[in-house]
Amino acid sequence: MTSNNSTEFAHSLPNFIWYYLRTKKRYLLGFVLVALIWAIDMSLTPYLLKVIVDNVVQYSHNQAQLLHSIILPAVFYAAMSLIVNLNFRFYDYVNLQLYPYLRATIEKDLLQYLLHHSYTFFHNNFSGALTKKITDLMENIEPLVTIPNEWFYPRVFAALIASGTLFVVVHPIFGIILFVWAIIFVLLSYFAAKKAENYSRSFSENISKLSGSVSDSVSNVMSVKLFNNVQHEISTIDGILDKVVASDRKLSWFNLKINLLQGIGASILIGAMLLMLIMGLQKGWVSAGDFALVLMLSVSFTWGVHDMGKQMQRYSKVVGTCNQALSIIRQPHEIEDLPDATALNIHQGEIRFQEVSFHYENRVNLFKNMSVTIKPGEKVGLVGYSGGGKSTFIKLILRLLDIQQGYIFIDNQDIKKVSQGSLRAQIATIPQEPELFHRTIMDNIRFARVDASNEEIIEAAIKAHCHDFIMDLPQKYESMVGERGVKLSGGQKQRIAIARAFLKNAPILLLDEATSSLDSKTEDEIHQALHEVMSKKTVLVIAHRLSTLKEMDRILVFVNGRIVEDGSLNQLLGDKMGHFYKLWQMQVNGFIAEI
Repeated sequence: MTSNNSTEFAHSLPNFIWYYLRTKKRYLLGFVLVALIWAIDMSLTPYLLKVIVDNVVQYSHNQAQLLHSIILPAVFYAAMSLIVNLNFRFYDYVNLQLYPYLRATIEKDLLQYLLHHSYTFFHNNFSGALTKKITDLMENIEPLVTIPNEWFYPRVFAALIASGTLFVVVHPIFGIILFVWAIIFVLLSYFAAKKAENYSRSFSENISKLSGSVSDSVSNVMSVKLFNNVQHEISTIDGILDKVVASDRKLSWFNLKINLLQGIGASILIGAMLLMLIMGLQKGWVSAGDFALVLMLSVSFTWGVHDMGKQMQRYSKVVGTCNQALSIIRQPHEIEDLPDATALNIHQGEIRFQEVSFHYENRVNLFKNMSVTIKPGEKVGLVGYSGGGKSTFIKLILRLLDIQQGYIFIDNQDIKKVSQGSLRAQIATIPQEPELFHRTIMDNIRFARVDASNEEIIEAAIKAHCHDFIMDLPQKYESMVGERGVKLSGGQKQRIAIARAFLKNAPILLLDEATSSLDSKTEDEIHQALHEVMSKKTVLVIAHRLSTLKEMDRILVFVNGRIVEDGSLNQLLGDKMGHFYKLWQMQVNGFIAEI
């Protein structure tokens, strides 16, 4: 699913539904058939009852003739009961064939589209709220389709058939009354549904914010506890809850008024029909069977209005929820491959920034006309003050962010002209805070190369010095690490991340060193692992440890988005007035300061 076609088919909810139903037209025909049979039954059953009543009145003194005249309508009446039952079972069959497919396909497509959003998109949105949008759409797709199929379309068909039946069988006036009433009712329901969408959208937005806030509190539960801010979090959520309650009441109040109007309309229908029936009885153009037929149809539609009112209230919330959920794919991807993007082919591993300018949204330029070249196989340390641009420099190479001007080349290939997948496939990254899935250790290491064998994973773990601690765990490589790896220590998570880099074995390595201090044994193991994983690669390291800087061929010093110093460790230390020398002088326990 690309950004262009997704924003087109998700422009409206009907377009979105049709996108998935268009390949399942036989099921749509099934829905039409079910609705038509149900609508026919709504008129045919009362008509058969009318025939029976008329014959009972006409032949009440002739038992033989009475039995002969009502047996066929009675058989048809019983047969319709069987047909209706089979019709509903057929409807159940269509549902069980269609909805599991819809839910699974929609969830997969939305997740795929969501994961192609940019790094910035996820920083600007609650992960809990995004997850809820997907689950909301998946859960509400069934009522979104079934409510019209069960409550609206059958009654529209029924109104048309019933109007025609009354027009032909009883008297045209009854058919006209029911037809006009049905037209007004349908128009009222349509405009009410459009109006209710605004209320339901507001309600769904507030529910989404609530879900995001709750998820945020739960994700940061340690901070909540350590700062004793449980009540503060509850107070924050209380404010959102007030908005949820207010928007829910607005929606419910609107639906109440619509239900009232529909109820009044139903009463008007009953009143008009009764008035005409009484007149018809007095003038002799309405039989007892006609009376029963008209009254049964009128009462049936009246009760249908009551039920539709309840379903409409539910449907308006479903529509609002789905529209809110669709906001995920109504937003185009910020960073997309060109239609003719090629695969990146790395021969040496040279990285070159040429006149690069970049700024974050609504901010001044961080980088302006920056040019720098990282030679093939060169190990480059990035140091500098916090906010100087080191992390952004790394993200631009990965194309997690897009530059506004200039070019970034890898082996003379513009990274904007290669696919993002091929770019990142040939760059290994070790983040400062490794992100682990709530899966086994084996699965977490394999994430770097999903086709890797168990033997290759174990070999990578041995090189990363994490095999020993893994083997000490009860389930060894099948041990679950917990959400975000909470069951592992900081040093263990770092070594898992290094094992991933070994397994991927990409020609370029980007490393953001952890700033936390570890015990000497763990520090030594990590240092050895990093020394080996950096071998024969182009390496960029956001460095904090002196031991790491000593292994660098070159060091770039970042200050306010500019590279103010560039040279080897000894060269930079030779400049006693330089920024790097000042940072070096502020070292603490083997760590370079970052202020």
